[in-house]
Amino acid sequence: MDITLRQIKYFVAAAEMGQIVGAANVLNISPSSITESIKELERNTGVSLITRHRRGINLTFDGYRFLQHCYNINASVSDAEYALKNSFTDISGDLSLGITVTVAGYFLAPLLARFARTFPQIKVKLFEYSRDKVEEMLLEDKLDLAVLLVSNVSNPGLSTETFISSKRRLWTSVNSPLSQNKNITLEDILKEPYIQLMIDEAGTTHMSFWHQYNSKPQIIFRTKSIEAVRSMVGVRSGVTILSDLVYRPWSLEGDRIEAHEIYDDVPTLDVGLTWSKRRKHSKCARRFIEFCQMEYTSGNLRTNIA
Repeated sequence: MDITLRQIKYFVAAAEMGQIVGAANVLNISPSSITESIKELERNTGVSLITRHRRGINLTFDGYRFLQHCYNINASVSDAEYALKNSFTDISGDLSLGITVTVAGYFLAPLLARFARTFPQIKVKLFEYSRDKVEEMLLEDKLDLAVLLVSNVSNPGLSTETFISSKRRLWTSVNSPLSQNKNITLEDILKEPYIQLMIDEAGTTHMSFWHQYNSKPQIIFRTKSIEAVRSMVGVRSGVTILSDLVYRPWSLEGDRIEAHEIYDDVPTLDVGLTWSKRRKHSKCARRFIEFCQMEYTSGNLRTNIA
């Protein structure tokens, strides 16, 4: 089996954009090149990676699993590129980094592990608080940087750089009646009992896009536990809309969970770096910013997740 980095690049772009044409536009190639590349991957692996629908493509369960491995491959390539292009990894010092609960649980650990391998003498000190508290600490120069859901940041005194824009999809149990609908709308979801996650202002952000359509879901349960959401969706107690960043196709009890495209426009969940505009970056902070830029903008299309 010969899988090339080009095939991985094309597959990741298509998976994240949810469209062959959209991925082709980002990569500045023809849609047929991506289509043929994915077909070749499917022939080599012997499994189906995508399914097509009117608005684009969805990943199969095997496609989702393969995508996670593609991310690891791209991250390793970025690590190698960074090591070759930079010879200042002997820098030492402290870096204070603010985070929120979603970032800590679903984004940060792999990034910090790779950063530690590249800069073993930089000690990263983590501070987990609410977004409001982290922003306050940045403005008071109590933190060097923060990794936040930057789609929620609006303070004019802060600068942000987005690294991941994660699509929000509808989560249902296997064989849910909604899963048979090829064009699921928010109006369709209104008919279903809804599980509302409440961490990191999820309740507020969710209501904002529902309000755009003058609608409100039938919320039967609010919780700060993503595992509770998974469990209730898995046993068909309700549905929810959550980001691909926190998606996993099974609950702790082993019940399968499916993620479906939503026809209406639903905003993405954006993760990235935040810092005070008036704070001068330390050497350690500059290295962390540059490292993140290498991780998410060089040789890898995770910044293009739709």
